[in-house]
Formats: sequence, C-alpha cells, structure tokens
Amino acid sequence: MSEKNENMSMQERSDYFYRQSGGPGNPDIERILDEHLKNGKDHGAPGEKEEPKDAFIEAFLNDHSTKPIAMWLLRMRFDLKDRWEEYLNAQKQDDVQQLIEALKKEEEMTK
Repeated sequence: MSEKNENMSMQERSDYFYRQSGGPGNPDIERILDEHLKNGKDHGAPGEKEEPKDAFIEAFLNDHSTKPIAMWLLRMRFDLKDRWEEYLNAQKQDDVQQLIEALKKEEEMTK
C-alpha cells in the first residue's frame, strides 16, 4: 500500500475498496472481504481470520499503559474457563457415579 493509502481514514478505505471491487452490490464482496481478513498484511496472522476481539487485544497489549490490565483480564478469563471446565467435569463424574449406583441397585433387585 502506498504512503497515501496508509494515511486514509476507515471511510476512505471502505470507499476505495468498493470502487476497486465493483461496488457494494457485487456478490463476490463477502468472499473478497473474507480473503482479505485472512491474508491481508494489516490483519493479524496470515491464514487466520482476524476478529474484532483480536484487534482490541493486540491494541491493548501493545500499549504499555494498558498491557498490565489486559494481561490481568486475560488471566482471569482463562482461570474462569478452567474452573468452569473443572465444575462440568465434576458434574459428569457425579452423574456417572449415580448411574453406576442405580445400575448396581437394579442388578441387586433382579437377583
């Protein structure tokens, strides 16, 4: 992208994109956008579609004033996810144990 294009506003970029791709009514726009989000040099890792949350996380992690807060939030999120999975696994184990006990009782009753 030329230096002029790098200084364009988001609206100017959108207008430029639509002019270049045949206008907003072009049925290929969805495919073009998807391809750009996966492989555009300004959109994260190549081959992986960048999501809005990825852009926010990157912005907050690259700013030294917000990085500690972002790291804390990410740690809390992963900790909460781990605790939720532990809870679900414990529930599954309780359900299995109850099923085993019910089957044993049924087996004893049929003897």
